[in-house]
Amino acid sequence: LLLLLLLFCTCTSNMASKVLVVGSGAVGLRTALELLRRNVSVVLKSSRHPLSPISCSVGAGGLWMPYQCNDPRVSGWAMETLDELWNESATSESTVELVHAVMLKREHKGPSVQDFISKDYKEGQGGDSPLPAWTTDRRLDFQHLTVEMLSWQNQIYRLRIPSEKELVNLGYLHAWLFRTPIVDSPRQLERMLEQVEKHDNTISVDFSHEFGSLRDMVKDAAELSCDGVVNCAGLASSTLCKDSKVIGGRGIILNYDREACKRNEFIHDASGEVMANDAVIMTDEAPWGTETEACYLIPRGNVLVIGGSYLEGDTSTEIRPAERKRLLKNAQCLGIDTEKSEPTAEWVGFRPARETVRCEVDETAGKEEGVRVVHNYGHGGSG
Repeated sequence: LLLLLLLFCTCTSNMASKVLVVGSGAVGLRTALELLRRNVSVVLKSSRHPLSPISCSVGAGGLWMPYQCNDPRVSGWAMETLDELWNESATSESTVELVHAVMLKREHKGPSVQDFISKDYKEGQGGDSPLPAWTTDRRLDFQHLTVEMLSWQNQIYRLRIPSEKELVNLGYLHAWLFRTPIVDSPRQLERMLEQVEKHDNTISVDFSHEFGSLRDMVKDAAELSCDGVVNCAGLASSTLCKDSKVIGGRGIILNYDREACKRNEFIHDASGEVMANDAVIMTDEAPWGTETEACYLIPRGNVLVIGGSYLEGDTSTEIRPAERKRLLKNAQCLGIDTEKSEPTAEWVGFRPARETVRCEVDETAGKEEGVRVVHNYGHGGSG
């Protein structure tokens, strides 16, 4: 995002002075803020309010972990985001919480002894590893463990996770354990919106404007005397830009009140202690999860988020009965007493999935009007 905006502001002989930003999700609001911080005046327009219940950003679990986006640039962007979130977690009234996360695995699928005795490793260039590159960041304290080792660690961390015995019986013999930021998405959106609205360089904010095409955006920008447009319309870009590569990755979740909901007790096998600290628990492997229908719990702000799914091309805006049954089962497995606790909300959203993020200057649109067009959409589950 920063590289794109720097390009936008410097690729012409004069820095952009006034820009129309289209879209008010996490990407749109942050784009507007980056321009404002560079003394660029901003007009922000969107078809819905950032805190609308149907906004993809509102329902986001907020877990920092690159997900469902194969663009090679995402790794670098993710690390820049990690830097910022890590620092923000230490501030007062932060919208970011550092939480331990456990990813359950049936098989090891990590570096082997052979990897560490490879020629590259001996030459100091590192061995081969099937683990994602982000796992090497030392702040995350990433560990690839057997569930027996996880149980040993949990005598210290006291995380609310299933016992070693239960996990082994289910076939989960291995796990990833790491510490990661969780963003309270609604509060973060509210904070960014407040910053945009109060900024001296913000000209206007409109959450009731429907654009019919990219051409409409350019025309509106020209009428407003803007010399640039940044399109952050997400999934809507499939229609606005006639971009057939953008497709919705449907997600479903239930929310439970983090303080009030009744919990099943997770008892440590060895110590007999009740585990008391919230943790992210997730798996995309059977029996609890699949690649497209993951099972997870994310403690986010004042809620426990239970999911989920990533179903490309599924356009249903309601949670189906069978899906609700699965989510309730996930909640029960992950420590919520579903007989004594009701969800406080349910949500369906559509991640703007694309083979690669469209983060680029449009070399054809807006030339006639003298309006430079920049696209910033298609981030999938890594927005």
